[in-house]
Amino acid sequence: MKLSFIDLYAGIGGMRLGFESACKDLDLQSKCVFSSEWDKWCQETYKDNFNETPHGDISKIVENNINIIPKHDVLMAGFPCQPFSNAGLKKGFNDTRGTAFHDIKRIIEAKKPKAFILENVKGLRSHDKGRTLNIILEVLRYDLSYFVPDPKILNSKDFGLPQNRQRIFIIGFLKKNNFTFPEPLKFKTRVSDILNPGRTPNKYFISQKLWDSHRARKMKNQTAKPKKGFGYKSVIPSDEYTSTISARYYKDGAEILIKRRGDLEDIPPRKLTPDEARQLQGFPDNFIVNKSDTQAYKQFGNAVSMPVMREISKRILTSI
Repeated sequence: MKLSFIDLYAGIGGMRLGFESACKDLDLQSKCVFSSEWDKWCQETYKDNFNETPHGDISKIVENNINIIPKHDVLMAGFPCQPFSNAGLKKGFNDTRGTAFHDIKRIIEAKKPKAFILENVKGLRSHDKGRTLNIILEVLRYDLSYFVPDPKILNSKDFGLPQNRQRIFIIGFLKKNNFTFPEPLKFKTRVSDILNPGRTPNKYFISQKLWDSHRARKMKNQTAKPKKGFGYKSVIPSDEYTSTISARYYKDGAEILIKRRGDLEDIPPRKLTPDEARQLQGFPDNFIVNKSDTQAYKQFGNAVSMPVMREISKRILTSI
């Protein structure tokens, strides 16, 4: 059996890698018949790894010529979280116009894939007091007539990665089935699992000035009333997991700083290297990391954790 799929809002291909890995584990063949990503740096990394340049802005493709997109078995999309219209008393489909989800809706409606996998930030569940997610489910279940189990938030640290990263997944099928989300895997992780051996290049150690600034900001935030953001987050190699790596990691590394000598707070820690960021997201050893550190951090910060996508895909594949 050969399954065709499309990769929308593809980034650097985390969802694709997970899906293809699941197909391989289940001895199934798969083929990506269309991909789309507007960011030129992501397009570059995608081409380096998949030997194809994704199409550009999907909204323009859908609007101008949706027939460019072939029929396919599975649609996957890590789409951005956007508010819907509040105009009048409109519901469902009319509310979604002008958003990324609207383009996804139109593709599903036109191509009728057997299944879809949508990924978003955890905050989608509470976005606009829950209205955004409710409209999405309304459109998928009632306008498009897909079987959509209740979405679930999954955490990367439950799937073999030492990272506390929660993302919501919305799964849908053309036909009703017994799909269930994967359960957490039963093994421990450590930050040391993704740290490269040997001496880390000096450029990844933050300066004393930045370290002093991080600490001063954290102290100020903790004493503020009401308390503000958490400030920096530091870990030691024996810790079970880090906090979530984000697209802003390239700026100052505040969310994940690796301590150099145990708990000594006067010694500036270091950032993850881009290759360690790759491992933190579960991307394979042969994945070609973007040559720009800044872009690599952005890309891995926005990526879908590959092992999570692999386990979800296995459940989907056995259901269809």
